[in-house]
Amino acid sequence: MRPSLSLLRTTTFRLAVAQAGVVFAFVLALLAYVYLATVGQLNADADLLAQQEYAALDRAYGEGGIRRLNQEVVERAARQGPLLYVLAESNGAVITGDFQQLPATPAVGVVENVDFNFERIDEEGSAVRGRARGQVGRLLNGPILLVARDLGDSALISGRITSVLWSVAFIGVVLSIASGLIGSWLATRRVEALAATAHEVMGGNLNSRAPVRGENDEFDELAIAINGMLDRLQHLMQVSRTAGDAIAHDLRSPLTRFRQKLEAAIEAPPNSDADREALRTALDEADNVLNTFAAVLKLARVEGNVTWRFERVNATNILRELVDFYEPAAEEQDRSLKGEVEDGLYIHGEPGLFTQAVSNLIENALKYTYAKGRVELRAVRRPDGRIEIAVSDDGPGISPEDRDRVLERFVRLESARSTPGAGLGLSLVAAVARLHKGGLHLRDGLGGHGERKGLGAVLVLPAMSAS
Repeated sequence: MRPSLSLLRTTTFRLAVAQAGVVFAFVLALLAYVYLATVGQLNADADLLAQQEYAALDRAYGEGGIRRLNQEVVERAARQGPLLYVLAESNGAVITGDFQQLPATPAVGVVENVDFNFERIDEEGSAVRGRARGQVGRLLNGPILLVARDLGDSALISGRITSVLWSVAFIGVVLSIASGLIGSWLATRRVEALAATAHEVMGGNLNSRAPVRGENDEFDELAIAINGMLDRLQHLMQVSRTAGDAIAHDLRSPLTRFRQKLEAAIEAPPNSDADREALRTALDEADNVLNTFAAVLKLARVEGNVTWRFERVNATNILRELVDFYEPAAEEQDRSLKGEVEDGLYIHGEPGLFTQAVSNLIENALKYTYAKGRVELRAVRRPDGRIEIAVSDDGPGISPEDRDRVLERFVRLESARSTPGAGLGLSLVAAVARLHKGGLHLRDGLGGHGERKGLGAVLVLPAMSAS
């Protein structure tokens, strides 16, 4: 039993982790932006206001001394505005202001920025806690001055926003990882089903197929493609299995006759005429064997991975030349061959294969048509733009239930066993049609005597423009 895939090693989980990283990075960037837009701006405004107020009080001190400075601090602290004040002696003892104790003691000649939490008593006697930011420094001759701005609710709101964003970041990362685990588990189940199908096929079960759930997602598309590949593989395997039996069946008779003729010639009294006739017969049988193998190789090249060089082919000229070529042969066999080919028919294909396919259809019709029989080749452009090449005869025809079967390799009906051939002619034409994105269809032919309907072999191929 093949072990299950580890969720932590799946691509889906890795994508989920990457997504969680993106979410976390986004929240960090958002936190930075919120900080700069709220807390950062609030701090900058507080620093600017405290700096201006500190400078104004420093000027008042310079103009009127400690008494003027004390008066200014008392008056400004009494206004109950956003600014907080403290005036202290050089040793840090508070003279007047909003606090009973300095949050920081500066060095001599230094003005420092301070950021501190405070607690004070309001007018109603209640303790008020808050956060402030400002400047503290020693003035000339030693007094200490603190000017700070009460950040008030803004600091609380900024803190809450920051806390919420951190919570969102944590929840987002957790949800991303959780969704990744769930998605990985679901995807892993689908992948394991496809892998199980592949292992069953490798184990010899060619009837196994990948499950299609009908969800029309990428896994269903992959399963359909795999099943199509397996159907094709099973068909090729079946053809390969039957091909050997068919070759052995069709070659047994000529090879047996070949051997019998040679044995008879060896055992018979020396006779130059009889020996030459035996050799001629054996040569004919050898030619039949070679022709069968040549047809098999040709069909293998058409159906295989051989890269054919396609070009613009003048189908009209080739078809008319084939009619002219086979007309004398038809007359020698006491049959008639007529052609009706429309002007300006072009295809995109391989000229040799196209010629071979149509030749097979004409030869097949001439072979199975009775004496005095008729064969007609008709090529037209259909209303859908494709080219239809129909080779029809008035011979015995093929029953509708056997028409698909005779397009397969080495299939020969009992009525054709008495005639030479390997059963590859129509299968080669069908393979050439598929290679050219077309098709071969069999239908009733020209009709004949009695109940004979004849056979019509129709080769349909995509057309090219004449220009």
